[in-house]
Amino acid sequence: MQPATLADIEEHLWQCLAEGAGPGLSPFTMWQLASVGLDGAPQVRTVVLRGIDRASGTLLLHTDLRSAKVAELRRDPRLSLVVCDLPNFRQIRIEGRATIHADDELTRAAWAANRPHSLILYQTPHAPGTPVGTPEAAHVPAGVDPAAGYVNFAVVAVSLSRIEYLDISPGAHRRAVFLPADGGSAHWVAP
Repeated sequence: MQPATLADIEEHLWQCLAEGAGPGLSPFTMWQLASVGLDGAPQVRTVVLRGIDRASGTLLLHTDLRSAKVAELRRDPRLSLVVCDLPNFRQIRIEGRATIHADDELTRAAWAANRPHSLILYQTPHAPGTPVGTPEAAHVPAGVDPAAGYVNFAVVAVSLSRIEYLDISPGAHRRAVFLPADGGSAHWVAP
């Protein structure tokens, strides 16, 4: 059943975000993040939603400090995120500003809460996107202390400025915009 009012939709979309940041996979776990590349061209990549804080209007993502997106977001913190739940005819689009956290209370807590197999990504000897001769050349060398990857670990905190919910269910298309940075105002827009 579709949420009927703006308040219902807002509650529903925060439930979707919580589901995406929770354990396991959901349609709201993997998002497409768009940023402005260092050369001014648009850049898009997949990220995993790791946390939400509704009270502050913040989403959390994890990344490698050596990644291109960190340099891009430090230069221009504006970003967009989008996720589609095609079987249920839903899309959520988000606009916000990124703050990169490294070696602070937030990153220490996130590192400690992560599963060991997720932290392997940060132990690799090469920055994401570095050309390698073989896939094996990018693997973590034997004997590397798992904690060594912490120096490459970052949390991206996204302060939400706009959330858009689109429902394209057959016969009942509806689209709503929520502006957390504008006192939480909300309104309908044409789908």
